[in-house]
Amino acid sequence: MQLPDVTSQQITKLSAAPIHVVDGVAAPASERYRIIVFSLVVWAISNFDQSLFGYAVPDILKEFGAELTAVGYILAVSFAIAAVLVSFAGMAADRYGRRVTLVTLLAVSAFFVGMQAFAHSLETLTVFRALAFGLSAGLAPVTAAYVAEAASARHRGMLIGALQCAYPLGWFLASLLAAPLLATQGWRALFMMGFAVIPLALLIGWKMPESRRFAAPASARSAAASPKSEGRGNVAELFGPQYRRTAITCAVVFFTYGCAYAGTAFFFPTFFTQARGYTPSQAAYLVGLSTGIGALGYLAAAFVGEYVTTRRNTLALWLLLGSLSLVALLWIPREPWQDKALFILTTSFFFGANGVIATLLTELFPTRIRTTAYAVCGSAPLSIGFAVYPMIVPFVVGAYGWQVALSFAIAPLLLIAAGAAMMLPNLRSGREVAE
Repeated sequence: MQLPDVTSQQITKLSAAPIHVVDGVAAPASERYRIIVFSLVVWAISNFDQSLFGYAVPDILKEFGAELTAVGYILAVSFAIAAVLVSFAGMAADRYGRRVTLVTLLAVSAFFVGMQAFAHSLETLTVFRALAFGLSAGLAPVTAAYVAEAASARHRGMLIGALQCAYPLGWFLASLLAAPLLATQGWRALFMMGFAVIPLALLIGWKMPESRRFAAPASARSAAASPKSEGRGNVAELFGPQYRRTAITCAVVFFTYGCAYAGTAFFFPTFFTQARGYTPSQAAYLVGLSTGIGALGYLAAAFVGEYVTTRRNTLALWLLLGSLSLVALLWIPREPWQDKALFILTTSFFFGANGVIATLLTELFPTRIRTTAYAVCGSAPLSIGFAVYPMIVPFVVGAYGWQVALSFAIAPLLLIAAGAAMMLPNLRSGREVAE
């Protein structure tokens, strides 16, 4: 058999293109970069959409003559729905593919974000909000798995950490538009922006390649199992002898972190309005700007977890520092600049833990059950925590005030999450994701 002639120019051209081999399939660098960039864009857009509700809360309460507890119920219903939908989203991504799941979730969730502008009762607003957030939450395991499977092992932590910066980036960008719109057009104008995301989602789906790590094993396993049995098998394996302890511990970490997160993130604009005397527009600027700057904490967590110590140890440290920063924010400030400085510190550690927690979870489980594990042991318990605490915090705030309520209802949860994190496997950073 005669081999084809290959010129030196052809060899040079081929060798110049960076190639990343995934399960025996050559993945060009340009394809991996598209996955990483588009995942960041998608997660930022999703957080942009969902943050609009937090900025609109003070004006929503005013228009409907409602108490803060009403917002707690709306958030609780939203997160309860999310806990269910995110599990199905994770299983769908492991069954049908990352790309089709991502595009569907982004487009449909954006539609329901836009529909919130037409809500003329709290009940209708609750339905639209629940569907919008529930579908959007499913993007967390999909984008995390996408990046984990496309990134090189040595820099995966930094790239997934950068992906998590989409959260503060989304809140920051939304604040730039929310503040002037709230001041001139009212809260309904905020949600109309959701409709603009639908065509953008379709464009992203057209340009976004499928994960090669998912595609390669998917063709092999399709002959051995039907799609219906495969989804049930993923969950059974997740809670089987090999992964049960890790799965349950991850669920505890995400649940307690979710409770702390939900008890503060969506209430911070209202906290600065009621406890510090800011106007809704001023609170939106403060929260958005400080959260945007706090993205540096996400990158710092990713860097430390990647190059200094393990991700597990970094997560525990960031949660501990986040608890201390929150208490300082609640009790120390007497001037606006102190609010900004300590809120930046709080978001850098408290919220910045997201810069390492997602990477840690994706590395604990193999490709065949990765998005299922992220959904069931990460996003679902996180959403349950989000459903529980928004109902609790308003009652505690009403009884004891903002400072005491958040000090004793939130800060200890971060310490519990840190302790549970130390019970997870202490994996060396830079390993290839498991198969």
